[in-house]
Amino acid sequence: MTRDQVNYIIDNKTLPYPTVGIKLKETHISWVILTDHYVYKIKKPIKFSFLNFSTLEKRKEYCEKEVELNKRLVPAMYLKVLPIKKSNGKYHILHDEGTIIDYTVLMRRMDETKQLDLLLEHGTVKTASIIKLADVLVTFHQKAVIVPEGEDWKELYQEFEDVIGVKNFLVKNFGKETGQLLEHINQWAYQFLNSSKERIADRNRKGFVIDGHGDLHARNIFLLDDPVIFDCIEFNDDFRKLDLLNEVAFLCMDLERFGRFDLSKIFSERYFSKIRCIENKEDEQIFCFYKLYRANVRLKVHAINAQANNITGKKRQGEMALISQYLELYKQYYLDLKNS
Repeated sequence: MTRDQVNYIIDNKTLPYPTVGIKLKETHISWVILTDHYVYKIKKPIKFSFLNFSTLEKRKEYCEKEVELNKRLVPAMYLKVLPIKKSNGKYHILHDEGTIIDYTVLMRRMDETKQLDLLLEHGTVKTASIIKLADVLVTFHQKAVIVPEGEDWKELYQEFEDVIGVKNFLVKNFGKETGQLLEHINQWAYQFLNSSKERIADRNRKGFVIDGHGDLHARNIFLLDDPVIFDCIEFNDDFRKLDLLNEVAFLCMDLERFGRFDLSKIFSERYFSKIRCIENKEDEQIFCFYKLYRANVRLKVHAINAQANNITGKKRQGEMALISQYLELYKQYYLDLKNS
């Protein structure tokens, strides 16, 4: 589909369920139509090294996969895949007549005021909710498929060192010391992972690598009475196949980005009391490294976003603020590991 075709559906409300309100949210890979009670998520016809939505067949496949995978966590939210049709120059979701031109994931709309990132911004997250959230993740992980072979240390390092690709941008905007820091931590990460390679391989053999969520940050969580974790990665299986510590570290890092080190500790302690996946001091260091790794990835992503041609004004300021936050975490985790 094109943006104009999506706009036609929004402007004319050519949807299977009536609605008064309707608006569009856009990500770099999807168009998301929000209505009174439902959400329609349409994949953009794009292709990257890590994602391929370039054909109608692939978009249908990944829509179906998105529903299937997310039903593991929230079956009441992810409902089904619907066709988008063109008939007499008009575009409809789930229309009786016409040619199928695309597909959309149909979801039940949740209360966005309960989205964890917003609650963190307003300082209204309660300890009891974080404990409930940890329990939800524990139940999910206990049922998750164990992956026989996870990433080895070299693959982890290849992903980590990719941040060097945004070094020039960071130097330009945050000073040459930031570039030197990136180089220094990158060299240190190689040494750390190399020295931890036997334990990483051992954790793979022990069943600590699962087919999990893969994108466990605050924006993908609703703190309802029963917390909801949604929007797991469907477009690349490798991103979901990860060590339990890597998955938990992502959310802990995000909580700490909001300055809530207390909630991060509560969450991780509750989780690790239920799933004993830290067996020794080396595992503790690997967990801290995964927080560094996650800050590294988010730093890179937002640096790339900030360089996009369509990012200006307040949007760019927001991206730069996030980069600053991730840089601070990046330095802090490195120092924590170096001094441990």
